[in-house]
Amino acid sequence: RENLFAAFRGSARSGGTGLGLAIAHELIRAHGGAVELVESIGGRTVFAVTIPDQPVRLDQARGSLRRPA
Repeated sequence: RENLFAAFRGSARSGGTGLGLAIAHELIRAHGGAVELVESIGGRTVFAVTIPDQPVRLDQARGSLRRPA
């Protein structure tokens, strides 16, 4: 679970690049929100997304984005 939102951590069976959750997580976090895993049962995964109703200043959003290592 700790690597759930890490880039390039997709499963081989999904056929994806492993970037979708990482990008969504960073964008939502930059806007002051959160993405949480609710449940994962039988191949289906449910996430809860929370986004605040207050705008985030551009300089705050830029400061919250992580740079690739």
